[in-house]
Amino acid sequence: MGTPIALRATKGGVFFFKAAWVALGLLILAPPPAAAQPRKQESFIAPPAAAQARKKTPIVARVNEQDIRLSEVYDSIESLSLGDQIDARGELNTYIEAMINEEVLFQWALRNNFKGNKKLRSKVKDLVVRALIEKHVRSQIKIGEAQVRAYYDNNPSLVRGEHVRVRRILLKKRTDCERMLRRIDSENAFIVLAKSHSLERNTAANGGDSGLIMRGEGRRRGYDLAFFKMKVGEMRIFDLPHGCLIVRSIFYTNPPLPPYDSVKGSVRQYLESREEVRLVDKLFKKALRGMTIQRSYRASGRK
Repeated sequence: MGTPIALRATKGGVFFFKAAWVALGLLILAPPPAAAQPRKQESFIAPPAAAQARKKTPIVARVNEQDIRLSEVYDSIESLSLGDQIDARGELNTYIEAMINEEVLFQWALRNNFKGNKKLRSKVKDLVVRALIEKHVRSQIKIGEAQVRAYYDNNPSLVRGEHVRVRRILLKKRTDCERMLRRIDSENAFIVLAKSHSLERNTAANGGDSGLIMRGEGRRRGYDLAFFKMKVGEMRIFDLPHGCLIVRSIFYTNPPLPPYDSVKGSVRQYLESREEVRLVDKLFKKALRGMTIQRSYRASGRK
């Protein structure tokens, strides 16, 4: 719970908004009394012990639909220095007014979309998104030892880092693939033809190189598993729903399985990051309900 934007005055121990806010033309909704005539305390409720206040949490004010509870007031006061805490408890009404004023200003800023202040809006948005991620994502990630061990036992290929690397040429028809395959007599010939003929733009520029592929992780096209059975230098044709692939294996490695204790930390981090992605996606889908999004720009594609 943050401290309200208030400072202890030099007279009377009364709380005011920061001078910088006053300079912006903001009016104090609850001006303090003159120092010579300290006002009589008229609390919304007699200030009980902090623990009791948190238990009952009565509502001391409401701004539109937003409640301000006594527990929030005491949580805020407890974040102050000891001297300011004494003054705040002695002028509880004034402190509550400061919190009301803050809520009024915050709601006013939201209602007016921060009056075109893009920097302020960006800062608030960043703060809100971070808070949402912390509450609905990171605080919900709980990966136990049993989950880590189960992943280690059930995914030995991924744990030891088995992977393959291939070059590929995408064409429209199988007859095209068969005809081109007969022209390839070396890896250099494959690279040249991939650059000039492959319809797969993201790999064509690199001579058909698709990069490292790990067994079974995030791939559901079926033919990928066959890559792991190919010998380095071997070429095959794979039929696709809308074309065909010429594939040449260029690298394969299958290291020994490392001991569980040496990799369990890495496995846990991987499982936590995977769970984070899942929870973020779940949160985003929930937030999308009732939203209208209009897109006027689309990237032309990755190079």
